[in-house]
Amino acid sequence: MAISSAGVGSGLNVQSIVSQLVAVEQQPVRLMQAKGSTLQTKMSAFSQVKSELAALQDAASALTSASTWSALTLTSGNASAFTGTVTSTAQAGSHTIEVKKLVSAQAIKTGSFAPDATIGASGDLRFFTGTNQGDISFSSAGLADTVSVAAGDKLADVVSKINAKSSTLGVTASVVTVGSQQQLVIRGNTAGAAHAFQIDADTGLEKLRFMPKQVNFTALPVPPSVPAATSSNDMTVGMNASDAEVSVDGITVTSSTNTVSDALSGVTLNLLALTSTPAQMSVDKDKASMKAKIQAFQDAYNKLYADLKTQTAYNAATKTGGPLLGDNTATSLQSMLRTLVGGSGPASSTIKRLSDLGLEIQSDGSLKTNSTKLDSALQDPSNVKAFFAASTGTASEKGIAKRVYDFAFGALAIGGAVSSHSAAFQKSIDQNNKTIDRMNIHIEAYQKQLLAQYNALDTNMAKLSSLSSYVSQQITAWNKSS
Repeated sequence: MAISSAGVGSGLNVQSIVSQLVAVEQQPVRLMQAKGSTLQTKMSAFSQVKSELAALQDAASALTSASTWSALTLTSGNASAFTGTVTSTAQAGSHTIEVKKLVSAQAIKTGSFAPDATIGASGDLRFFTGTNQGDISFSSAGLADTVSVAAGDKLADVVSKINAKSSTLGVTASVVTVGSQQQLVIRGNTAGAAHAFQIDADTGLEKLRFMPKQVNFTALPVPPSVPAATSSNDMTVGMNASDAEVSVDGITVTSSTNTVSDALSGVTLNLLALTSTPAQMSVDKDKASMKAKIQAFQDAYNKLYADLKTQTAYNAATKTGGPLLGDNTATSLQSMLRTLVGGSGPASSTIKRLSDLGLEIQSDGSLKTNSTKLDSALQDPSNVKAFFAASTGTASEKGIAKRVYDFAFGALAIGGAVSSHSAAFQKSIDQNNKTIDRMNIHIEAYQKQLLAQYNALDTNMAKLSSLSSYVSQQITAWNKSS
Protein backbone atom coordinates (compact mmCIF):
# COMPACT_ATOMS: atom_id res chain seq x y z
CA MET A 1 0.00 0.00 0.00
CA ALA A 2 1.40 3.43 -0.98
CA ILE A 3 1.98 5.97 1.82
CA SER A 4 1.81 9.61 0.81
CA SER A 5 3.02 12.68 2.75
CA ALA A 6 3.77 10.61 5.85
CA GLY A 7 5.56 12.55 8.58
CA VAL A 8 5.14 15.97 6.96
CA GLY A 9 3.84 17.59 10.10
CA SER A 10 6.48 16.48 12.61
CA GLY A 11 9.29 15.14 10.46
CA LEU A 12 8.54 11.63 11.75
CA ASN A 13 9.37 9.01 8.96
CA VAL A 14 6.03 7.20 9.14
CA GLN A 15 6.60 5.32 5.87
CA SER A 16 9.88 3.79 7.02
CA ILE A 17 8.50 2.84 10.43
CA VAL A 18 5.38 1.18 8.94
CA SER A 19 7.37 -0.62 6.23
CA GLN A 20 9.73 -2.16 8.77
CA LEU A 21 6.92 -3.26 11.04
CA VAL A 22 5.02 -4.78 8.12
CA ALA A 23 8.20 -6.56 6.94
CA VAL A 24 8.46 -8.25 10.33
CA GLU A 25 4.82 -9.32 10.06
CA GLN A 26 5.49 -10.74 6.59
CA GLN A 27 8.19 -13.17 7.74
CA PRO A 28 5.70 -16.05 8.28
CA VAL A 29 4.28 -15.40 4.78
CA ARG A 30 7.69 -15.79 3.23
CA LEU A 31 8.14 -19.05 5.10
CA MET A 32 4.79 -20.28 3.81
CA GLN A 33 5.71 -19.23 0.25
CA ALA A 34 8.97 -21.19 0.50
CA LYS A 35 6.98 -24.17 1.74
CA GLY A 36 4.60 -23.79 -1.19
CA SER A 37 7.51 -23.73 -3.64
CA THR A 38 8.89 -26.93 -2.11
CA LEU A 39 5.49 -28.59 -2.28
CA GLN A 40 5.12 -27.56 -5.91
CA THR A 41 8.52 -29.04 -6.74
CA LYS A 42 7.56 -32.30 -5.03
CA MET A 43 4.21 -32.29 -6.82
CA SER A 44 5.87 -31.78 -10.22
CA ALA A 45 8.39 -34.56 -9.55
CA PHE A 46 5.67 -36.97 -8.45
CA SER A 47 3.44 -36.03 -11.39
CA GLN A 48 6.29 -37.04 -13.68
CA VAL A 49 6.57 -40.36 -11.87
CA LYS A 50 2.82 -40.84 -12.18
CA SER A 51 2.96 -40.17 -15.93
CA GLU A 52 5.84 -42.62 -16.37
CA LEU A 53 3.98 -45.29 -14.40
CA ALA A 54 1.02 -44.83 -16.77
CA ALA A 55 3.40 -45.29 -19.73
CA LEU A 56 4.71 -48.51 -18.16
CA GLN A 57 1.14 -49.68 -17.69
CA ASP A 58 0.46 -49.09 -21.41
CA ALA A 59 3.61 -50.98 -22.39
CA ALA A 60 2.65 -53.88 -20.12
CA SER A 61 -0.88 -53.85 -21.54
CA ALA A 62 0.54 -54.31 -25.04
CA LEU A 63 2.36 -57.45 -23.88
CA THR A 64 -0.86 -58.88 -22.41
CA SER A 65 -2.84 -58.29 -25.61
CA ALA A 66 -3.61 -61.36 -27.71
CA SER A 67 -3.13 -59.31 -30.89
CA THR A 68 0.55 -58.81 -30.04
CA TRP A 69 1.22 -62.54 -30.11
CA SER A 70 -1.08 -63.37 -33.03
CA ALA A 71 0.33 -60.66 -35.30
CA LEU A 72 1.63 -61.93 -38.63
CA THR A 73 3.97 -60.44 -41.19
CA LEU A 74 4.48 -61.04 -44.90
CA THR A 75 7.93 -61.37 -46.43
CA SER A 76 8.38 -60.99 -50.18
CA GLY A 77 11.11 -62.87 -52.00
CA ASN A 78 11.07 -60.15 -54.65
CA ALA A 79 10.07 -56.84 -53.06
CA SER A 80 10.59 -54.94 -56.31
CA ALA A 81 7.85 -57.06 -57.95
CA PHE A 82 5.36 -57.43 -55.11
CA THR A 83 4.82 -56.62 -51.46
CA GLY A 84 1.91 -57.43 -49.20
CA THR A 85 0.11 -57.11 -45.91
CA VAL A 86 -1.66 -59.64 -43.73
CA THR A 87 -4.43 -59.74 -41.16
CA SER A 88 -4.99 -62.14 -38.28
CA THR A 89 -7.11 -64.39 -40.54
CA ALA A 90 -4.08 -65.31 -42.68
CA GLN A 91 -2.46 -68.71 -42.33
CA ALA A 92 1.28 -69.02 -41.71
CA GLY A 93 3.13 -70.68 -44.55
CA SER A 94 5.03 -70.17 -47.81
CA HIS A 95 3.68 -69.60 -51.33
CA THR A 96 5.13 -69.27 -54.81
CA ILE A 97 4.21 -66.00 -56.51
CA GLU A 98 4.57 -65.06 -60.16
CA VAL A 99 3.39 -61.63 -61.37
CA LYS A 100 2.37 -62.20 -64.99
CA LYS A 101 0.62 -58.97 -65.85
CA LEU A 102 -0.04 -55.57 -64.27
CA VAL A 103 -3.31 -53.75 -64.75
CA SER A 104 -3.21 -51.38 -67.73
CA ALA A 105 -5.42 -48.85 -69.47
CA GLN A 106 -6.14 -49.10 -73.19
CA ALA A 107 -4.15 -46.78 -75.45
CA ILE A 108 -4.55 -46.45 -79.23
CA LYS A 109 -2.87 -44.27 -81.85
CA THR A 110 -3.45 -43.02 -85.40
CA GLY A 111 -1.03 -43.13 -88.24
CA SER A 112 1.20 -40.11 -88.90
CA PHE A 113 -0.15 -36.68 -89.89
CA ALA A 114 1.66 -33.59 -91.07
CA PRO A 115 1.50 -30.87 -88.37
CA ASP A 116 -0.90 -28.68 -90.37
CA ALA A 117 -2.88 -31.46 -92.02
CA THR A 118 -6.66 -31.49 -91.67
CA ILE A 119 -8.78 -34.55 -91.10
CA GLY A 120 -10.33 -34.05 -94.52
CA ALA A 121 -13.92 -35.01 -93.86
CA SER A 122 -16.77 -34.27 -91.53
CA GLY A 123 -18.79 -36.77 -89.56
CA ASP A 124 -19.20 -38.46 -86.20
CA LEU A 125 -16.96 -40.59 -84.05
CA ARG A 126 -18.94 -43.00 -81.84
CA PHE A 127 -17.21 -44.25 -78.72
CA PHE A 128 -18.26 -47.64 -77.33
CA THR A 129 -17.29 -49.05 -73.94
CA GLY A 130 -17.06 -52.69 -72.93
CA THR A 131 -14.94 -55.45 -71.46
CA ASN A 132 -11.78 -56.60 -73.20
CA GLN A 133 -11.60 -60.36 -73.59
CA GLY A 134 -8.33 -60.23 -75.45
CA ASP A 135 -7.27 -58.21 -78.50
CA ILE A 136 -10.05 -55.72 -77.76
CA SER A 137 -12.76 -58.32 -78.20
CA PHE A 138 -15.77 -57.01 -76.29
CA SER A 139 -18.11 -59.26 -74.36
CA SER A 140 -20.60 -56.41 -74.09
CA ALA A 141 -20.61 -52.80 -75.11
CA GLY A 142 -22.64 -49.64 -75.07
CA LEU A 143 -22.49 -46.25 -76.76
CA ALA A 144 -20.72 -43.83 -74.42
CA ASP A 145 -20.99 -40.63 -76.47
CA THR A 146 -20.45 -39.11 -79.89
CA VAL A 147 -17.88 -36.56 -81.08
CA SER A 148 -18.57 -34.53 -84.23
CA VAL A 149 -15.60 -33.73 -86.49
CA ALA A 150 -15.52 -30.91 -89.07
CA ALA A 151 -13.74 -31.23 -92.42
CA GLY A 152 -11.24 -28.51 -91.57
CA ASP A 153 -10.34 -29.90 -88.15
CA LYS A 154 -6.72 -30.70 -87.36
CA LEU A 155 -5.53 -33.27 -84.80
CA ALA A 156 -5.42 -30.58 -82.10
CA ASP A 157 -9.09 -29.76 -82.80
CA VAL A 158 -10.08 -33.41 -82.46
CA VAL A 159 -8.14 -33.61 -79.18
CA SER A 160 -10.04 -30.61 -77.81
CA LYS A 161 -13.41 -32.05 -78.79
CA ILE A 162 -12.64 -35.48 -77.28
CA ASN A 163 -11.28 -34.01 -74.04
CA ALA A 164 -14.34 -31.77 -73.69
CA LYS A 165 -16.34 -35.00 -73.26
CA SER A 166 -13.63 -36.94 -71.41
CA SER A 167 -15.83 -37.80 -68.43
CA THR A 168 -18.59 -39.37 -70.56
CA LEU A 169 -16.31 -40.92 -73.15
CA GLY A 170 -14.04 -42.39 -70.51
CA VAL A 171 -10.92 -41.42 -72.50
CA THR A 172 -8.37 -38.62 -72.82
CA ALA A 173 -6.72 -37.59 -76.09
CA SER A 174 -3.36 -35.99 -76.84
CA VAL A 175 -1.08 -35.19 -79.78
CA VAL A 176 2.37 -36.79 -79.80
CA THR A 177 5.04 -35.40 -82.12
CA VAL A 178 7.39 -37.97 -83.64
CA GLY A 179 10.08 -36.30 -85.70
CA SER A 180 8.30 -34.06 -88.23
CA GLN A 181 5.01 -35.93 -87.91
CA GLN A 182 2.18 -36.03 -85.41
CA GLN A 183 -0.02 -38.82 -84.09
CA LEU A 184 -3.29 -38.76 -82.18
CA VAL A 185 -3.16 -40.90 -79.02
CA ILE A 186 -6.30 -41.80 -77.08
CA ARG A 187 -5.97 -43.42 -73.66
CA GLY A 188 -8.63 -44.82 -71.33
CA ASN A 189 -9.14 -42.89 -68.12
CA THR A 190 -9.42 -46.06 -66.07
CA ALA A 191 -7.19 -49.15 -66.15
CA GLY A 192 -8.58 -52.67 -66.27
CA ALA A 193 -10.20 -54.99 -68.78
CA ALA A 194 -13.67 -53.68 -67.94
CA HIS A 195 -12.72 -50.22 -69.25
CA ALA A 196 -11.90 -50.96 -72.90
CA PHE A 197 -13.27 -48.84 -75.75
CA GLN A 198 -13.79 -48.89 -79.53
CA ILE A 199 -14.42 -46.09 -82.01
CA ASP A 200 -16.75 -46.33 -84.99
CA ALA A 201 -16.33 -43.56 -87.60
CA ASP A 202 -18.44 -42.23 -90.45
CA THR A 203 -17.19 -42.59 -94.00
CA GLY A 204 -14.19 -40.38 -94.60
CA LEU A 205 -13.00 -40.60 -91.02
CA GLU A 206 -11.58 -44.11 -91.27
CA LYS A 207 -8.20 -42.88 -90.01
CA LEU A 208 -9.87 -42.28 -86.63
CA ARG A 209 -11.67 -45.63 -86.52
CA PHE A 210 -10.69 -48.36 -84.05
CA MET A 211 -12.79 -51.53 -84.35
CA PRO A 212 -10.37 -54.40 -84.86
CA LYS A 213 -12.92 -57.03 -83.80
CA GLN A 214 -16.68 -56.96 -83.60
CA VAL A 215 -17.89 -59.64 -81.24
CA ASN A 216 -21.29 -59.68 -79.52
CA PHE A 217 -22.30 -56.11 -80.30
CA THR A 218 -26.02 -56.86 -79.98
CA ALA A 219 -26.26 -54.40 -77.10
CA LEU A 220 -25.15 -51.44 -79.22
CA PRO A 221 -27.88 -48.85 -79.84
CA VAL A 222 -26.14 -47.92 -83.10
CA PRO A 223 -24.84 -51.04 -84.90
CA PRO A 224 -21.34 -50.65 -86.38
CA SER A 225 -21.53 -49.69 -90.02
CA VAL A 226 -17.92 -50.41 -90.91
CA PRO A 227 -16.24 -53.83 -91.09
CA ALA A 228 -13.01 -54.69 -89.35
CA ALA A 229 -10.15 -52.27 -89.95
CA THR A 230 -8.07 -52.90 -93.05
CA SER A 231 -6.40 -49.54 -93.74
CA SER A 232 -2.89 -48.98 -92.46
CA ASN A 233 -4.03 -45.50 -91.38
CA ASP A 234 -6.70 -46.88 -89.05
CA MET A 235 -5.88 -46.53 -85.34
CA THR A 236 -3.81 -49.31 -83.86
CA VAL A 237 -3.31 -50.67 -80.35
CA GLY A 238 -0.58 -49.17 -78.22
CA MET A 239 -1.73 -51.01 -75.09
CA ASN A 240 -4.67 -53.24 -74.32
CA ALA A 241 -7.04 -52.66 -71.41
CA SER A 242 -6.20 -55.58 -69.17
CA ASP A 243 -6.49 -56.82 -65.63
CA ALA A 244 -3.59 -57.82 -63.44
CA GLU A 245 -2.63 -61.48 -63.40
CA VAL A 246 -0.73 -63.22 -60.65
CA SER A 247 -0.02 -66.90 -60.16
CA VAL A 248 -0.27 -68.15 -56.59
CA ASP A 249 1.12 -71.66 -56.23
CA GLY A 250 0.40 -72.27 -59.91
CA ILE A 251 -3.17 -70.92 -59.84
CA THR A 252 -3.75 -67.78 -61.90
CA VAL A 253 -5.80 -65.03 -60.26
CA THR A 254 -6.92 -61.83 -61.98
CA SER A 255 -7.71 -58.44 -60.47
CA SER A 256 -9.04 -55.17 -61.87
CA THR A 257 -6.35 -53.36 -59.86
CA ASN A 258 -2.76 -54.09 -58.90
CA THR A 259 -4.01 -54.92 -55.41
CA VAL A 260 -5.05 -58.56 -55.04
CA SER A 261 -6.93 -59.34 -51.84
CA ASP A 262 -8.96 -62.45 -52.74
CA ALA A 263 -6.23 -64.93 -53.66
CA LEU A 264 -5.27 -65.96 -50.11
CA SER A 265 -7.39 -65.47 -47.01
CA GLY A 266 -6.13 -62.53 -44.95
CA VAL A 267 -3.41 -61.65 -47.48
CA THR A 268 -3.32 -58.57 -49.71
CA LEU A 269 -0.72 -58.50 -52.48
CA ASN A 270 0.49 -55.24 -53.99
CA LEU A 271 1.78 -55.91 -57.50
CA LEU A 272 4.62 -53.63 -58.59
CA ALA A 273 6.36 -55.27 -61.56
CA LEU A 274 6.45 -58.49 -63.56
CA THR A 275 8.56 -61.33 -62.24
CA SER A 276 11.09 -62.98 -64.53
CA THR A 277 11.06 -66.08 -62.33
CA PRO A 278 8.65 -67.20 -59.59
CA ALA A 279 9.43 -65.78 -56.12
CA GLN A 280 8.66 -67.02 -52.65
CA MET A 281 6.32 -65.27 -50.25
CA SER A 282 6.09 -66.29 -46.60
CA VAL A 283 3.61 -65.50 -43.85
CA ASP A 284 4.95 -65.92 -40.34
CA LYS A 285 4.61 -64.61 -36.80
CA ASP A 286 5.62 -60.97 -36.60
CA LYS A 287 8.60 -61.47 -34.30
CA ALA A 288 9.97 -58.00 -35.06
CA SER A 289 6.77 -56.40 -33.76
CA MET A 290 6.84 -58.62 -30.66
CA LYS A 291 10.44 -57.67 -30.00
CA ALA A 292 9.64 -53.98 -30.43
CA LYS A 293 6.88 -54.17 -27.82
CA ILE A 294 9.16 -55.99 -25.39
CA GLN A 295 11.72 -53.23 -25.99
CA ALA A 296 9.04 -50.61 -25.33
CA PHE A 297 8.27 -52.31 -22.00
CA GLN A 298 11.95 -52.27 -21.08
CA ASP A 299 12.31 -48.60 -22.05
CA ALA A 300 9.25 -47.57 -20.03
CA TYR A 301 10.48 -49.49 -16.98
CA ASN A 302 14.00 -48.03 -17.21
CA LYS A 303 12.72 -44.48 -17.54
CA LEU A 304 10.46 -44.79 -14.50
CA TYR A 305 13.03 -46.60 -12.37
CA ALA A 306 15.81 -44.13 -13.22
CA ASP A 307 13.56 -41.17 -12.46
CA LEU A 308 12.53 -42.63 -9.09
CA LYS A 309 16.17 -43.29 -8.27
CA THR A 310 17.13 -39.68 -9.07
CA GLN A 311 14.17 -38.09 -7.31
CA THR A 312 14.70 -40.03 -4.07
CA ALA A 313 18.53 -39.85 -4.02
CA TYR A 314 20.78 -37.96 -1.55
CA ASN A 315 23.99 -36.32 -2.76
CA ALA A 316 26.52 -36.53 0.07
CA ALA A 317 28.95 -34.20 -1.70
CA THR A 318 26.47 -31.35 -2.08
CA LYS A 319 24.42 -32.39 0.95
CA THR A 320 21.25 -32.07 -1.11
CA GLY A 321 18.49 -34.54 -1.84
CA GLY A 322 16.05 -35.10 -4.65
CA PRO A 323 12.54 -33.65 -4.42
CA LEU A 324 11.14 -37.00 -3.26
CA LEU A 325 13.88 -37.87 -0.76
CA GLY A 326 12.17 -39.59 2.18
CA ASP A 327 8.86 -39.88 0.30
CA ASN A 328 7.48 -43.25 1.40
CA THR A 329 5.19 -43.65 -1.59
CA ALA A 330 8.03 -43.07 -4.04
CA THR A 331 10.43 -45.44 -2.29
CA SER A 332 7.71 -48.09 -1.96
CA LEU A 333 6.98 -47.79 -5.67
CA GLN A 334 10.66 -48.23 -6.47
CA SER A 335 10.87 -51.30 -4.26
CA MET A 336 7.72 -52.83 -5.77
CA LEU A 337 9.04 -52.39 -9.30
CA ARG A 338 12.24 -54.24 -8.39
CA THR A 339 10.17 -57.07 -6.91
CA LEU A 340 7.92 -57.33 -9.98
CA VAL A 341 10.69 -57.56 -12.58
CA GLY A 342 12.78 -59.83 -10.39
CA GLY A 343 10.00 -62.34 -9.82
CA SER A 344 9.71 -65.85 -11.26
CA GLY A 345 7.59 -66.42 -14.33
CA PRO A 346 4.37 -68.44 -14.36
CA ALA A 347 4.39 -72.23 -14.49
CA SER A 348 2.70 -72.08 -17.90
CA SER A 349 6.00 -70.91 -19.43
CA THR A 350 9.40 -72.59 -19.43
CA ILE A 351 10.95 -69.12 -19.14
CA LYS A 352 11.49 -68.58 -15.45
CA ARG A 353 12.91 -65.07 -15.22
CA LEU A 354 13.30 -61.97 -17.36
CA SER A 355 17.02 -62.68 -17.63
CA ASP A 356 16.24 -66.06 -19.23
CA LEU A 357 14.24 -64.19 -21.85
CA GLY A 358 17.04 -61.71 -22.49
CA LEU A 359 16.05 -58.76 -20.26
CA GLU A 360 18.89 -58.75 -17.76
CA ILE A 361 18.77 -56.69 -14.54
CA GLN A 362 21.83 -54.45 -14.20
CA SER A 363 23.58 -53.32 -11.03
CA ASP A 364 21.82 -49.94 -11.21
CA GLY A 365 18.43 -51.67 -11.31
CA SER A 366 17.79 -51.06 -15.01
CA LEU A 367 17.00 -53.69 -17.64
CA LYS A 368 19.31 -54.39 -20.58
CA THR A 369 18.44 -56.49 -23.62
CA ASN A 370 20.49 -59.52 -24.60
CA SER A 371 19.34 -59.70 -28.24
CA THR A 372 20.70 -63.20 -28.79
CA LYS A 373 18.67 -64.59 -25.89
CA LEU A 374 15.57 -62.63 -26.85
CA ASP A 375 15.69 -63.70 -30.51
CA SER A 376 16.14 -67.31 -29.42
CA ALA A 377 13.17 -67.11 -27.04
CA LEU A 378 10.95 -65.56 -29.74
CA GLN A 379 11.35 -68.67 -31.86
CA ASP A 380 8.58 -69.97 -29.60
CA PRO A 381 6.19 -66.97 -29.36
CA SER A 382 3.54 -68.91 -27.44
CA ASN A 383 6.03 -69.59 -24.64
CA VAL A 384 7.01 -65.90 -24.47
CA LYS A 385 3.33 -64.95 -24.52
CA ALA A 386 2.66 -67.19 -21.50
CA PHE A 387 5.61 -65.65 -19.64
CA PHE A 388 4.28 -62.14 -20.12
CA ALA A 389 0.53 -62.49 -20.52
CA ALA A 390 -0.75 -65.46 -18.45
CA SER A 391 -3.82 -64.06 -16.69
CA THR A 392 -5.35 -66.83 -14.60
CA GLY A 393 -4.66 -68.03 -11.08
CA THR A 394 -2.99 -66.20 -8.22
CA ALA A 395 -0.69 -63.21 -8.69
CA SER A 396 2.38 -65.46 -8.78
CA GLU A 397 0.77 -67.59 -11.49
CA LYS A 398 0.21 -64.62 -13.78
CA GLY A 399 2.61 -63.35 -16.42
CA ILE A 400 5.20 -60.69 -15.58
CA ALA A 401 3.57 -58.04 -17.77
CA LYS A 402 0.16 -58.88 -16.33
CA ARG A 403 1.50 -58.38 -12.79
CA VAL A 404 3.03 -55.03 -13.72
CA TYR A 405 -0.20 -53.96 -15.42
CA ASP A 406 -2.36 -54.94 -12.44
CA PHE A 407 -0.06 -53.15 -10.00
CA ALA A 408 0.04 -49.96 -12.09
CA PHE A 409 -3.71 -50.07 -12.66
CA GLY A 410 -4.38 -50.31 -8.92
CA ALA A 411 -1.86 -47.61 -8.02
CA LEU A 412 -3.22 -45.17 -10.59
CA ALA A 413 -6.89 -45.87 -9.93
CA ILE A 414 -9.00 -43.51 -7.82
CA GLY A 415 -8.00 -44.24 -4.24
CA GLY A 416 -4.83 -45.99 -5.35
CA ALA A 417 -1.52 -45.23 -3.67
CA VAL A 418 -0.13 -43.06 -6.46
CA SER A 419 -3.33 -41.17 -7.21
CA SER A 420 -4.01 -40.58 -3.51
CA HIS A 421 -0.47 -39.33 -2.91
CA SER A 422 -0.72 -36.98 -5.86
CA ALA A 423 -4.05 -35.69 -4.55
CA ALA A 424 -2.49 -35.19 -1.09
CA PHE A 425 0.24 -33.02 -2.61
CA GLN A 426 -2.37 -30.91 -4.34
CA LYS A 427 -4.41 -30.59 -1.15
CA SER A 428 -1.33 -29.41 0.78
CA ILE A 429 -0.55 -26.85 -1.91
CA ASP A 430 -4.14 -25.56 -1.86
CA GLN A 431 -4.19 -25.31 1.94
CA ASN A 432 -0.84 -23.52 1.93
CA ASN A 433 -2.10 -21.01 -0.64
CA LYS A 434 -5.24 -20.37 1.41
CA THR A 435 -3.12 -19.76 4.52
CA ILE A 436 -0.98 -17.27 2.60
CA ASP A 437 -4.11 -15.50 1.36
CA ARG A 438 -5.46 -15.18 4.93
CA MET A 439 -2.12 -13.91 6.19
CA ASN A 440 -1.93 -11.31 3.41
CA ILE A 441 -5.41 -10.07 4.30
CA HIS A 442 -4.29 -9.73 7.93
CA ILE A 443 -1.09 -7.89 6.93
CA GLU A 444 -3.03 -5.48 4.72
CA ALA A 445 -5.34 -4.63 7.66
CA TYR A 446 -2.35 -4.39 9.97
CA GLN A 447 -0.63 -1.96 7.60
CA LYS A 448 -3.73 0.24 7.47
CA GLN A 449 -3.93 0.24 11.25
CA LEU A 450 -0.26 1.23 11.59
CA LEU A 451 -0.65 4.02 9.06
CA ALA A 452 -3.65 5.41 10.93
CA GLN A 453 -1.84 5.27 14.28
CA TYR A 454 1.42 6.79 13.11
CA ASN A 455 -0.26 9.44 11.02
CA ALA A 456 -2.29 10.44 14.09
CA LEU A 457 0.92 10.48 16.13
CA ASP A 458 2.55 12.60 13.46
CA THR A 459 -0.34 15.07 13.57
CA ASN A 460 -0.28 15.30 17.36
CA MET A 461 3.46 15.74 17.41
CA ALA A 462 3.11 18.51 14.84
CA LYS A 463 0.58 20.25 17.12
CA LEU A 464 2.86 19.90 20.12
CA SER A 465 5.75 21.26 18.10
CA SER A 466 3.63 24.22 17.04
CA LEU A 467 2.52 24.83 20.64
CA SER A 468 6.12 24.61 21.81
CA SER A 469 7.12 27.22 19.28
CA TYR A 470 4.28 29.52 20.36
CA VAL A 471 5.19 29.22 24.04
CA SER A 472 8.81 29.90 23.24
CA GLN A 473 7.84 33.01 21.32
CA GLN A 474 5.67 34.27 24.19
CA ILE A 475 8.41 33.75 26.75
CA THR A 476 10.83 35.61 24.53
CA ALA A 477 8.36 38.48 24.16
CA TRP A 478 7.76 38.65 27.94
CA ASN A 479 11.46 38.76 28.64
CA LYS A 480 11.90 41.69 26.28
CA SER A 481 9.03 43.66 27.80
CA SER A 482 10.29 43.20 31.31
